[in-house]
Amino acid sequence: MPIEMKRYPFARPIIEYAPYAEGGVYVLWQDDEVIYIGRTGRSTNIRACLLEHLDGTRGGCTSTATHYSWEITIWDSARETELLALFTREHRRDPRCQQTAA
Repeated sequence: MPIEMKRYPFARPIIEYAPYAEGGVYVLWQDDEVIYIGRTGRSTNIRACLLEHLDGTRGGCTSTATHYSWEITIWDSARETELLALFTREHRRDPRCQQTAA
């Protein structure tokens, strides 16, 4: 089953409207390909994480994303694991930027 989440353009003016809430997961896309699945942790928020990827702070691979998706959850670690397992089951590999982004 593919990851089904609403997608938003990966651009600073759009990211500025991303949730400022702590606790969530996000997916970075390059066109129709999932390239990274991440979580906020307890010390940051979805908007800040997305801006770090856009600015290249977390590596150049994810800065090439064209779209992003997000989901607020207090179980961000468990949900990230679930989304990664879903992707891996379907594609038999991790998203291509998963290992290069921190």
